[in-house]
Amino acid sequence: MKIEPPKLAQKLFDWYAGFAKVDDLRGDMDEWFYHNAKTKSISIARRIYWKQVLSLIFSYALRKRKRNSQSGIYSSNAISLSMIRNYIKVAMRNLYQYRYFTLLNAFGLAIGMSISLLLISMYGYISTSDNFHTNGDHIYTIISKKTEGFEEGNFASSPIVLAEKLKEEFNDAREVVRVNASFEGEVVREKENIHIHGYFVDQSFLSVFTFPILSGNMESALSKPNTVVLTESAAIKFFGSIDVVGKVIELKEQGSYEITGVLKDYSKNTHFKFEALVSYATLPPTQSLSIDQWTEYRDQFIYVLLKDSAPIKGLQSYLSQIEKNIYSNSSVKVNFSLLALDEIITSDLYNALGPKWETSGFIVFGAIALLILLPACFNYTNISIARALKRSKEIGLRKTMGGVKSQIFFQFITETVVICLISLVGACGLFLLMRDEFQSMLVEASVLDLSITLKTATLFVAFALLTGLMAGLFPAMYFAGLNPIEALKNKVSSRALSGMRIRKGLTIFQFALSFCFILSLIVFGRQYRTLLNFDFGFQKENIVNVNLQEVKPELLKTELEKLSVVQSVSLSSGSPGLSNSTTWVNTTDKDSVQVSQLFIDSDFLENFKLKLILGKNFPEAVSADERYCIVNEQFLINNKIALEDGVGRTLLVDSMEIQIIGVVKNFHYAPPQIPIGNFIFRNNPVYYTQANVLVDVSDVFGTFTMLENSWQKLSDNTKLEAAFFKDELNDSYQVYRLLLKMAGFLGLLAISISILGLLGMVVYTAENRVKEVSIRKVLGASAFGITMLLSRDYLKLIIWSIAIGIPLAIGIYETVFTRIPDYHANLTVLDVVLGAFGLISLGLITIASQTYKTALSNPADTLKTE
Repeated sequence: MKIEPPKLAQKLFDWYAGFAKVDDLRGDMDEWFYHNAKTKSISIARRIYWKQVLSLIFSYALRKRKRNSQSGIYSSNAISLSMIRNYIKVAMRNLYQYRYFTLLNAFGLAIGMSISLLLISMYGYISTSDNFHTNGDHIYTIISKKTEGFEEGNFASSPIVLAEKLKEEFNDAREVVRVNASFEGEVVREKENIHIHGYFVDQSFLSVFTFPILSGNMESALSKPNTVVLTESAAIKFFGSIDVVGKVIELKEQGSYEITGVLKDYSKNTHFKFEALVSYATLPPTQSLSIDQWTEYRDQFIYVLLKDSAPIKGLQSYLSQIEKNIYSNSSVKVNFSLLALDEIITSDLYNALGPKWETSGFIVFGAIALLILLPACFNYTNISIARALKRSKEIGLRKTMGGVKSQIFFQFITETVVICLISLVGACGLFLLMRDEFQSMLVEASVLDLSITLKTATLFVAFALLTGLMAGLFPAMYFAGLNPIEALKNKVSSRALSGMRIRKGLTIFQFALSFCFILSLIVFGRQYRTLLNFDFGFQKENIVNVNLQEVKPELLKTELEKLSVVQSVSLSSGSPGLSNSTTWVNTTDKDSVQVSQLFIDSDFLENFKLKLILGKNFPEAVSADERYCIVNEQFLINNKIALEDGVGRTLLVDSMEIQIIGVVKNFHYAPPQIPIGNFIFRNNPVYYTQANVLVDVSDVFGTFTMLENSWQKLSDNTKLEAAFFKDELNDSYQVYRLLLKMAGFLGLLAISISILGLLGMVVYTAENRVKEVSIRKVLGASAFGITMLLSRDYLKLIIWSIAIGIPLAIGIYETVFTRIPDYHANLTVLDVVLGAFGLISLGLITIASQTYKTALSNPADTLKTE
């Protein structure tokens, strides 16, 4: 048997050594192997050989030889200012020389970076929330975790009675501030009442938080009951001036409040949102001995200003002791914890004060931004490698003249950073275009400022530098490691690059994502159209809903019926398909069941064309006592009551016995995503909130003018609040419009990046197969045949992406649309075919733009260099 060193160990050593000169080391190891094989056993000789290989792999000597093999004899690790200028100059020359690919890279990175700029600007603004308070570092709010049976909830609120204990027993608290967020009302004015909202607060609120006071005494402004401090904007809104200290505002059904101060308008970047601060003494005193005060505490908030040297652990220990003392014998358990002032606005808590920007939302937004950015960076890498293969001689020459690996790496990173900074300009332009539309989709858009400040501009530049490092890392590392001799001979092996499955996998993933977006757009669009034309089972055209406000229902109805443009008027507590309340109903032989309800008059069913299939309508004369109700078919079905037995049955509703006098055909009393369930119509004028007016729409302006004139006869202090019922229904689908916008915009970005990625791979192939194409043309191949040859592999990638994208799209469809029972748009085979056709068409156009140009090249121009 032939005795040889272990081949695996030899291959491992050769692979690790690379182009380093290690013949002497290899020879010594082989010589020792044969010596050991004679003096010892073969297994021991092989084990010693492996030990020597592993020892050399981890040795400094071999690392030094590898490093020296990457550079010439004049190499130096120094990076001077002149060298950096040279890198930038070379980078700009290359960018100008390959202008097409520069624009391609810059555009791709700009698209990928644009979404991230929205996230950065949003986070940069919110991260500075409440930082204008002088004592902010020492202010904490007490939050609670409430457990009642199997239900748990984390709340921003906490019992006010806890604040009273803190004031009495906890010495490390400099101030304890109580805030009750239930202050709301209407300021009585001559023409129309004006809404006002704010908080009941302790006098110490103004000394703990930094809200500058323009007029009034900060020390005593909120010390007495029924005193109020207004913001500057609120004072101007109510009085047209800020000189209002000493004046009185009258709140409807709440009494008078004396204005004792005016605050300067505060920054929007805070979790507080108020127009007025009312003295806490205005509220009735709490009974701290009652357990209800410790378990029911909605809209109650506690802030603690600790002394400068007080540890936060002391306050947390005190709160833990309170939990044990108060809730030991209670069925409700509450745990208290502390939250720093600057963390309040990003907390995921119920009953929070002011606007909320949950951390979970930032995580989702960040994932979307990363999903768009990473493919753009990989695309840049692909295109850069395809173009940089032509620069192997430049790299070899630099290394021969003394360039080391770190300098070559720094050169490529510099080029990437330069193009990323160019891309940042385009990304900022996209950011400015998207900003307003993005803010309009947010619930709390009014308190968000996405202006480009010095801080956000700095973050943008830092992000561009980080993106440049991320996008240019792989090509910089690869080309910095090239052997100078191989590079000068232009024999750089591209096998590692062309065989990279990750590049093909990335392309498949990108196009699968694009395919999902295309299908989502198709289905979202059909769903939106379905809802706009959805048959609710009642009439929705030509009905104007008029808010009653303080006008008596019967007076308004009588006045409106006099108008020639009005066909009929009904009264109700809400609109079908939009709003309804719930209650519990007891039948004589069943347990209580939950039902949806709407209060209507006798004209409502006719006005909305609801079909009464059994029994009769409500009587026109309204009784002082509620005696009758009308149910839907589903109520009888769910309660297993025969249709013919329903009329005349008595129900117990809100401790009253009322009789079923009619049954209406099933209709959608709630939005379509809510299935039809138990529903009853009731007849009680006390609950009427609007008039439903069936009008002639031939002259809409004239109709509303007549409605306005009739309204003014009944109410001089308030404006007419009226809108077409169909418009209100359509507005309720705002979420679908937002989803369409988001899916469309993100789909456009994903498709654009996919196309750029595909283009990068096609360019790479075309650059490396140009001589093969020339030889094929010389041998008689046609341009069309060559184009098909070069395009075939990429077409397969697109087909694979569609095959993967179909189950992904079905998964998204099953998760989102099937939540709408029976009323959702179906994902059809035609949708898949249309989506696939669109994606393949885009892919073929992209591929053909490069492959056909390569197929048309002149063989003489290419082959003359060989």
